[in-house]
Amino acid sequence: MPTVIKDLFANDINRIIEEVIKVDQTDEQILDREFREYVVTPAIKKRFQEILEHYRMTLNQSHERIGIWVSGFFGAGKSSFAKYLGLALHNRRILGQPAADLLLQRAPDPALQALLTIITEHLPTEAVIFDVSTNVNVRSSNQTLTEIMYRLLLEHLGYARDLDLAELEITLEDEGRLDAFQTQYQADFHKTWDEGKSRISQAIQQASRVMHELEPATYASVDSWRLAAMKRADLTPGLLAERALALMARRRPGQSLVFVVDEVGQYVARDVQKMLDLQAVVQSLGRVGRGKLWLMVTSQEKLTELVGGLDDKRVELARLMDRFYVQVHLDPSDISTVTSQRVLAKNAAAEPVLRDLFTTHRGRLTDHTRLSADFRLPELTVDAFRDLYPLLPYQIDLIIQIVSGLRTQAGASRHVGGANRTIIKLAQQLLIHPEINLQQQPVGCLARVDQIYDLVANNVASEVRGKIAEITQKIAHPLAPAVAKAICLLQLVASLHSTAENLAATLHPAVNADSRLPEVKAALAELETAGLIRHGKQGYRIPTPAEDDWERQRNSLQPKPADAHRLHLDAIKAVWKQPAHNLRGVKLFKAGLNIQGQLVIAADLPVHLLLTEPGPDYPQSVADAQQRSRAETQALFWVAALDKAVDQATVELFRSTEQIARKERLAKTREESALISEEQQRRERHQDELQRHLKRALLKGALFFRGNDRSPDETDQDVTAVVNKVLAQALPLVFHRFDEAAARVAAKDLDALMTSDNLRGLSSVFTDLQLVREQGQQVVFNVEQNPLAEVLNHIANRTSYGEVASGAWLAEQFAREPFGWEFDMVRLLVIALLRAGQLEATGKGRVIDAAVSLDARNTFGNNNLFRQATFRRQVSLEFTHLIDAAEAFRTLFGREIADLTQAEVAAAIRAELEPRAEELQSLYTLLTQRRLPGAEVLREALDQIKAIRSGSEENAILTFNSAHQELKDALQRSVDLNQALIEPRLYDLDRARTALDEYWPLLDQEPDLDAAVRDHAAQLTELLARETFFRELPAIDQHARAVEQDYQQRHAAAVQACVSAYTDALAQLQTLPEWATLPAEAQQRLAAPLVRCVDGETAQHKTIPLLRADRDACSSRLNAVIEELWRLIEGNRLVRVAAADFFTGGVETEEQLEQSLADFRDQCLKWIGAGKKVLVQ
Repeated sequence: MPTVIKDLFANDINRIIEEVIKVDQTDEQILDREFREYVVTPAIKKRFQEILEHYRMTLNQSHERIGIWVSGFFGAGKSSFAKYLGLALHNRRILGQPAADLLLQRAPDPALQALLTIITEHLPTEAVIFDVSTNVNVRSSNQTLTEIMYRLLLEHLGYARDLDLAELEITLEDEGRLDAFQTQYQADFHKTWDEGKSRISQAIQQASRVMHELEPATYASVDSWRLAAMKRADLTPGLLAERALALMARRRPGQSLVFVVDEVGQYVARDVQKMLDLQAVVQSLGRVGRGKLWLMVTSQEKLTELVGGLDDKRVELARLMDRFYVQVHLDPSDISTVTSQRVLAKNAAAEPVLRDLFTTHRGRLTDHTRLSADFRLPELTVDAFRDLYPLLPYQIDLIIQIVSGLRTQAGASRHVGGANRTIIKLAQQLLIHPEINLQQQPVGCLARVDQIYDLVANNVASEVRGKIAEITQKIAHPLAPAVAKAICLLQLVASLHSTAENLAATLHPAVNADSRLPEVKAALAELETAGLIRHGKQGYRIPTPAEDDWERQRNSLQPKPADAHRLHLDAIKAVWKQPAHNLRGVKLFKAGLNIQGQLVIAADLPVHLLLTEPGPDYPQSVADAQQRSRAETQALFWVAALDKAVDQATVELFRSTEQIARKERLAKTREESALISEEQQRRERHQDELQRHLKRALLKGALFFRGNDRSPDETDQDVTAVVNKVLAQALPLVFHRFDEAAARVAAKDLDALMTSDNLRGLSSVFTDLQLVREQGQQVVFNVEQNPLAEVLNHIANRTSYGEVASGAWLAEQFAREPFGWEFDMVRLLVIALLRAGQLEATGKGRVIDAAVSLDARNTFGNNNLFRQATFRRQVSLEFTHLIDAAEAFRTLFGREIADLTQAEVAAAIRAELEPRAEELQSLYTLLTQRRLPGAEVLREALDQIKAIRSGSEENAILTFNSAHQELKDALQRSVDLNQALIEPRLYDLDRARTALDEYWPLLDQEPDLDAAVRDHAAQLTELLARETFFRELPAIDQHARAVEQDYQQRHAAAVQACVSAYTDALAQLQTLPEWATLPAEAQQRLAAPLVRCVDGETAQHKTIPLLRADRDACSSRLNAVIEELWRLIEGNRLVRVAAADFFTGGVETEEQLEQSLADFRDQCLKWIGAGKKVLVQ
């Protein structure tokens, strides 16, 4: 009976298994081994038959449907599928055996055998197989698939890989002179042409010399052919197809051609031009070849997904899907089967041992290895356990997700293996790798995720590897390194959170072992305390060095008291949710909010929130609040103690907010953007925490109304609900006169007052509130009783002091305690008093003395006009009114009225106000145009003056009596404004407005802005909003200068940086030897884009963002100028080679580096050999 794991397997576990299937592999030993290891599942066999049947159809009828698209997720085996199918079509002999026979050995099937027999006998095929994602086959990132395919076809058929040299060979071969050329070449250079043509730069020169010798009449000099060859036409997909057909007929007569191109999807993805090139290639091969030229490509994505992911909707792209008539998608569902058959197949003795082991420990094994994931994991059954042991079924899917994560992580290589081939290799390495060596462990041990980490560690970012390697020196817990390795891999799987439970499951060591969850939690605590891991929404993760640096900067930030207060305000407002109570079912009264004496939310009933520290002073704070509530009977008082949890949440929220403010605009790399995004999520989490802690503090606090304790009890869970409950008790006491006008007013009620002929048809609102009564046979208004009497008294009292009773003032007065009446109710009462003949109104300078009039409907039907209208009690002019007017006149204008007659008094008032109206109008226009506050006060005075001037003498005198105080205030303000708003001060105000409207929005986005500047901007905003701004002109100027100065300093720095950059660029340009050879006119034209940005005077008029954009563009503009300079001098000799195109995807190995450098060198040498000058960029 097997006792160690290595004795369980049917095959030699130490045999060689290729880790990566390379489609262009040519070593026959490796190819033979790959074929013998290949597992053909029923699904794959079905796909083989479908494609081969379609391929065979060309025997009966030629067609253009020659495109085959093979797609599949990592591990689906698409590369193997395409490679082995291509080799079988080619029927290449591998160690003496035809490839078709090798495939049939892995997939014995009569139908498949018949198809391959017909194809090999009647449709002989040549296969050009290559991987388009490797640097060996692709010279630059912008190289077309057309060119890549043509070069490889040329090489496959024995021609030179360089297009110019191959074109020479094809032409000479077509003319029957290729042998003569080769003979002359060997005579000249003492080596064969096949040996020499691989060194392209030399071969071009040498070929040109040979052509000169063979045809001196055609090529007069040794450079003639070289110069002519460089003018060849561009290669097109159509030319590719025509050449492929012609060259196959010449060198492989009677055979079809199939291109097998691996990873095409990756190469053309998100590149519309490459997609269009692919479409043209497959179309041309079908049109020209008619079944003689085929194209089979592989991709991770289905063709529909790839085309659908592009924004471009050109019809050619839609046609691409039609060109690939056969579309095969391979699912990764067979990965477990492939892995178990190739690596983990068990012998006969192992099966009962594993079955008994699983049956005995099934319950505990299932519990201890259960994972919580967003995707469905395979079920743990006895058969799955036996087939995959020492792996568990979920580990196959987990490794797929891990490998996918490694491929997509920042800086990852595109050469990290796909899941199927990697899982096969990983499964073997788990068993035989010296550092893991599971094969020597007793039966019952399991593969763990930390062991998988050890095998794939080279694909993990080096910074993370370094952190994990140092854990043993920093953390004493023995399981800490394994936990960190598990976190590192699980954080790559977005749908599997790295929780303590999941980590323990992935580290479970053996079938009969106890859960490691307690050990894992202890290790996590030590790792997190040491700052070696972080916890987020997705669970635990390993921070990168950039994250560590981010954290160090973040932890250095500490909030000031003002910062903490601001954060508390925002958090409390978030949990406040506007408490309200509907009193009598008529009006919704809302609770306002004052925090630490600062008004935060204005509403009907204020709640004073007092935040204090816990400890011995807290009881005294509670007692003070209760005493204050007895004195201030129209408000609630709430005391809450802020504990350490609130303080910590405040600090963390401030750090996140401040870090985002400092870094957000500076983020340029993907990693920096990711840190910003993560910090934003962190900020949201800390916001929630602060709100939760403050809510808890409030619910534990003390709440008082008029000395009575209304504090939350243990059952209260919501701040708003607590306030709502207290509002229901307090509102009837605070607004104890609300019932006098407690009714809902409809629009028809207002209209009835201003349109109906009598009062009998009025709604029930009037009778319910006793606004009307019967008097004899008539219905009249009950003006002697409240609420009409109350409104009338308010108007009479205010106008008796010469102050205006406006609609806005009335609405405000009666919205307060003890009334709380609604706006429409106040309006209805005013109109009723007007209709009862008790009031006279003034609206837009016109006197309104009748409710049933057009002026009344226009004024009272509009909310804003009603607020602007003014009211006074309707009285008959008496001699006492003349005396009051004369006294007010003397106070206002400083002189006496000689004759106290109605006509004389009215004339005197109008005479004094006439010239002052023009002054007020001028000031009103000035304030309005410059967007300065206080214009409303002047407008109201102008309306009164207009009414005085246009009304009767009696109305003029009575209106003057009711408004003289407001007129006095307005006239005094006009004096103050005229004295203050002299021309220099107006200039200062314009500067202040510019600082606030133009400079501040730009400064507000600066990450390093000093807090003092923000304070200056806030103060400037406040002062420019005050009606008494003219009294604060020195302060306004001071704050505006501070904002302006900071902007100007930054602007000057931006100007200097921009000018310096372009000055340096000009100097660099002028030091080039070629510069001096240009005429002055050409120099001036070339340098113009740089000279424009050197002009400091012009730069002064640009904004900071534009200056910075110009500075950043300096390098690219200089390069463009230099390129144009060389083009003028060199003409067509100048060619540009982008070095970056030869290093697409990064470099990981010395082999890749050498290949990329060789391709880059060959490209440069080719152009140099062609007499060109190379501009490297």
